[in-house]
Amino acid sequence: MLPGERARGSVVHQYLIVAAVIVAGILGGAPDARADVIVLANRSSVLIVGQIEPLSGTATTVKLSPEDVLPIFVDGRAYINFTVRGEAKRYLLDANSAYYFGQNTIGQVDLQKIGLGEDKNSGEGRTLPGRAESFPPTVIPVKILVDEEQPLKQNVWERQFRQRMASASAILEKYARVQLKVVAADTWQSDNATNEFFESLNEFERKVKPFPAQLAIGFTSQYQMVTGRVHLAGTHGPLSTHILVREWSKHISEPERLELLVHELGHFLGAAHSPEPTSVMRPVMGNREAVRVEFQVRFDPVNALIIGMVGEEMGRRKIQHWSAMSAGTKERLQQIYGALAKTLPTDPAAGEFIQSVKPATLTSLELDTKKVLERITEAARANAELPLTGAVSLPLSGAVSLPFGGTKGLPVASAKPAGSDTRRQGDALTEYLVREAADAAKSLPGDTGPMAFVFALGVGLDSSDVLRVHPKTGPFVEAVEPMSARVARLAVLGAPTIRGRRDLCQHFVVSAYLTAALGSETAKETGLAKELMDSEGSEGFSFIDMTANRAGILFAGGLLRNGFPLSTVAEHFTVESYVPPIDEIPEGLSATQLMARFGLPADPRFQKQLDAIDKRVLDLPVYRGVERPAAH
Repeated sequence: MLPGERARGSVVHQYLIVAAVIVAGILGGAPDARADVIVLANRSSVLIVGQIEPLSGTATTVKLSPEDVLPIFVDGRAYINFTVRGEAKRYLLDANSAYYFGQNTIGQVDLQKIGLGEDKNSGEGRTLPGRAESFPPTVIPVKILVDEEQPLKQNVWERQFRQRMASASAILEKYARVQLKVVAADTWQSDNATNEFFESLNEFERKVKPFPAQLAIGFTSQYQMVTGRVHLAGTHGPLSTHILVREWSKHISEPERLELLVHELGHFLGAAHSPEPTSVMRPVMGNREAVRVEFQVRFDPVNALIIGMVGEEMGRRKIQHWSAMSAGTKERLQQIYGALAKTLPTDPAAGEFIQSVKPATLTSLELDTKKVLERITEAARANAELPLTGAVSLPLSGAVSLPFGGTKGLPVASAKPAGSDTRRQGDALTEYLVREAADAAKSLPGDTGPMAFVFALGVGLDSSDVLRVHPKTGPFVEAVEPMSARVARLAVLGAPTIRGRRDLCQHFVVSAYLTAALGSETAKETGLAKELMDSEGSEGFSFIDMTANRAGILFAGGLLRNGFPLSTVAEHFTVESYVPPIDEIPEGLSATQLMARFGLPADPRFQKQLDAIDKRVLDLPVYRGVERPAAH
């Protein structure tokens, strides 16, 4: 070991930790991944043993006794292998779908899909941060309360309710990876003059604050004798802060009380009423179903799918409000609720849930961005339909996968411009799509047009999920491009490049997006932190990537400050005009090589290299007069 090498390595390691924090804070620390639920139900009379093989993840063995319902958390689609009466079967299962084992048309036990309003893209799944195999159960802090009518002493009722909450928690953990943790117990004064349940619920919400918990669950003894079909529990919508439960009658068994609590917690997690008579989500409770010796509190497969998807949103995106769910989840839930509504046409629950997941009204900026993005997709589709003539196919062996979805150091196609009679590729494709986007944006209002253009480029020319998965950028991205639209765009996009490289195009447009959304300083810090992280991997630190980042930042700044109008971009955009040559710029540097040649970012040698990059970009005629980036 050379003198000082250990110390220098330690400094590099410390800086890389800082870089990781920056990346996690700005672009999200977890890699993007499919996040999905597949539910299996056994409606046969035989034990089913099978193996689940996710397309991404580890294979697992599953066992389903008759009447069992089992959610499986995976990333994307999965294969299932099972044997029935000596016959081996293998099926590919769609994401966010429910299946059951039952008799087929010829009387044999087989796997069948439950139709839930899916379209051709539903089976592809959703995109959420993290991995299905790694995220732990979501813990919901709960405060339990009783009103003044509760006849038992606190040490007695608190022990009783804590046990009931623990039993409910075990059920929710199985179906939704959600746990309940009682963190407080208290009382409240209920109004003896109130005889209507939802008036009592409103009163409970007014008088009780959930703090220090997220959810307050009240058990009222105000209504001891209940006859007929009445409300036994309620909440004001999924992921609300309050649930009120009637203690009902002293003659009711504890299993029935547990089932009532789980029913309402199901609504809290988005479950709707089910026509299945053994489901905890059946519309009418109190029918003595729960007192059977063999009875188990279980969700039907459709509602197991719903609460499993919502549980993943809570665990992987840390949502606490229904409106914060990703567009992909809302889109699939709308399909599922629509199918449920048809099975219980007189029950209002599913219809109310449909309304809760309908897309919110888009802002003017979101609408304008959506228009430009649709133009990009239309242009890409028209280009993809043209004949491919004279393209140069290059081998991709040894290509390095990047977070931005490209390949580092390899051109992917000829950048030779093509006419309108042949398919555009490479740089020519980028120029075509940018011009089309600018042409669509130039007719938009001046206060939204440039911003909508930059946002649409960041989404439309990128094939990764780096902007989609992070809370700071994800909601806007999902609002302007639902998952079905994303799948359609990627199917026709091709591989637009900058200076012959796919990854540089993505660095350019993502940096432009971050500049418009979060500011140029954040965009620069993100690009730098990402490259520092790469220096510990096989990709290495790339000052070429930094060049594309800097050009994207200046490009967005020039547009947003009216340095050059959209009409100019629409008519004259070329890669060579907006991104400088990348020859003789170092890249592929390991952390050790980076330290030896350039030091840390505060080192004068490092600053000199960044200044040289900035000079390359600023020397392009189009950027003259555009505000120079702030000091590094």
